[in-house]
Amino acid sequence: MLASNRTAGRRLTAPVILLLAMLCSLLPAPSAHAAAQTLSATAQKQFDKMKAAATAADSAKLQSLYNTYVQVQAQNNARDTKLKATSKQNDTDETALRSRIKAIDQAKIEQLERKLKQTKEGYQPLFDKYAATAASLKAAKQLGSKTLIAAMQLQVDLLEISVKAAKADIKNVDAAWKQAKADATATIKRLRDQLAAIDKEEKLITPQKSAITQLNKQKSSEWSDFLYALRTGDSKNAIRSLTSLGSVLNETAQRLATIEACEARIAAIIKSVSSQVR
Repeated sequence: MLASNRTAGRRLTAPVILLLAMLCSLLPAPSAHAAAQTLSATAQKQFDKMKAAATAADSAKLQSLYNTYVQVQAQNNARDTKLKATSKQNDTDETALRSRIKAIDQAKIEQLERKLKQTKEGYQPLFDKYAATAASLKAAKQLGSKTLIAAMQLQVDLLEISVKAAKADIKNVDAAWKQAKADATATIKRLRDQLAAIDKEEKLITPQKSAITQLNKQKSSEWSDFLYALRTGDSKNAIRSLTSLGSVLNETAQRLATIEACEARIAAIIKSVSSQVR
């Protein structure tokens, strides 16, 4: 009766997606709810004839039951149409929210990653110079020239101070980048865990939808029995069918109410999580 798109997504290849799109375009659009069943002109005449031939009590009961049937059927169909729109909106909002959650702090992380790369590249000439100077010091030691050794050692010592500061700077930027990633991961997990409550509501909706499908089949069957009773002038069976139809519609209304409550809770979950996404 109601269609939901809130199932787990699967990755499909482009050809498969294209094929599915082509197939879907050839299929008729699904009905939002069971078709409204009312008396045709011929059936209405049969109904009026039946009431005229029945006792006053049965005649009044037939009309009352039919009026209630038409009224509740219209209410159910209106609720179902509204519910379908609510479900679709929840699907849309959840999809958009999950995209926002996935993108949490991505700009900050990417900025820190660029900064880390730039910082490393910026200090590379210093590291190269330090390595070259250290190599020169090693060569001087092999030559045994104290003057040259002293001069090269001084350069190495001075460069070493700058190298230590550079490495500390790189370490700080790297730590900030890793912390940003860790914070984002933790936040995303926390929010996704909250959204998992939607699955609980979906599990409550599924059996209700299945029950409504069966009720719609029962409704169609009872309606056929009612029309047959009209054709044969059987007022007692007509009353029985209308009574059964009323029960079916009332149970359908209860099922719809359960789904409405679930969708309302889903909307509340989405709103709550959305308010936490900065």
